[in-house]
Amino acid sequence: MYVGIFGDVVFSVGHLRVLTPSNFKGKIEANWAEHEVLKGKAKPEFLNPKLREYECDILLDSNLGVNPSRMKNRLEEMVENGELHYLIIGFAPVSKNKLRVTSMSESWDVVQRHGLLMQCKVSLTLKEYT
Repeated sequence: MYVGIFGDVVFSVGHLRVLTPSNFKGKIEANWAEHEVLKGKAKPEFLNPKLREYECDILLDSNLGVNPSRMKNRLEEMVENGELHYLIIGFAPVSKNKLRVTSMSESWDVVQRHGLLMQCKVSLTLKEYT
């Protein structure tokens, strides 16, 4: 069953393959200026919205039908090449603008003989691109 997509990375759940984002968090902020007033409280002024930022974890597990090394390498390429993609969960984009992967961290949980990566967890930070 289709869950979502980011570029050519398809999130899905099925009996042969499971690849889904977890711990998905978003942050929306704004820039404000505060103007000091003589003998009074400062007056806030809205300037503009900041770029939206999202974080998520992805479990790459060979027992769930995913090649951890190949998927990890693909996500690394997205970071290092500055790729821009829409993040679509369900059938709706998370943001009206494309997103870029600004950082990726990984933890190798299961490595078998000869250095074969069987399971790792990847944490991504995505930021809006305008």
